[in-house]
Amino acid sequence: MRTITDYKQLNIKNVVSTIHSVKDCVRFNGHKVKLTTTSPNYGGVRYWFVCPICDKRKGTLYDVRSVMACRSCAKLYYPLQENIIQRDSVSQFLYYDRLLSKARTELNPKFEWAFSSYLRYEPITLSLHNKPKGMHWSTYNNKIEHIDKLINKALLLSRVINIGKQKDADEIGKQYDAILSEQQTFIK
Repeated sequence: MRTITDYKQLNIKNVVSTIHSVKDCVRFNGHKVKLTTTSPNYGGVRYWFVCPICDKRKGTLYDVRSVMACRSCAKLYYPLQENIIQRDSVSQFLYYDRLLSKARTELNPKFEWAFSSYLRYEPITLSLHNKPKGMHWSTYNNKIEHIDKLINKALLLSRVINIGKQKDADEIGKQYDAILSEQQTFIK
C-alpha cells in the first residue's frame, strides 16, 4: 500500500508567499504546475494547484514516478488508512474484540461492564437474556449473527496468536538445547 509519506509533496501553503499572480507556474522537481484561484467569502484570494491528471483544484500534489498528481489520481493513502488485513494478528484481535464489546453493549447496555475485558467469549445467550424492548426480531437476529461472526473471528485470531507463541517457544527451546549441548562439549 502506497502512502503519502512515501513520496515528495508540494503543498500550496509552502509556496503561497512566492506567488505573484495566477499566471505564475510553480516549478517542483523539474515539473511545471499550474495555479488557479478562488475567492473566499471574507475577501482576498486563495491559491490552488491544478492537478495535471484530473484538472481539479488541489492543495497538495505528489511527485509519483516522475509525474505530479493529487492523492486520488496517484491512488495514495494516509498512513492511518491501513487495511485491517495488513495488520498483525494481535492488532486484528484487539480490533475485533472492541467491535464485539460494542455490539454486545448495543443489545444490552446493563451488561457493559461484562464486555469490557478481553477474552469473554461465552455463548451469547448467557449475557443477552432477551431482545431489547422495541427492537424488531429481524434486527435482533441480525445483531446476534453479527456478534457470532465477530466471536468466530476473534477466536480464530486468538488461535493464530497462540500458534505463533508456540512456534516462538519451540524455536527458543531449540536454541536453548543447542546452547546446552555446546556448553557440555566445552565441559568435556
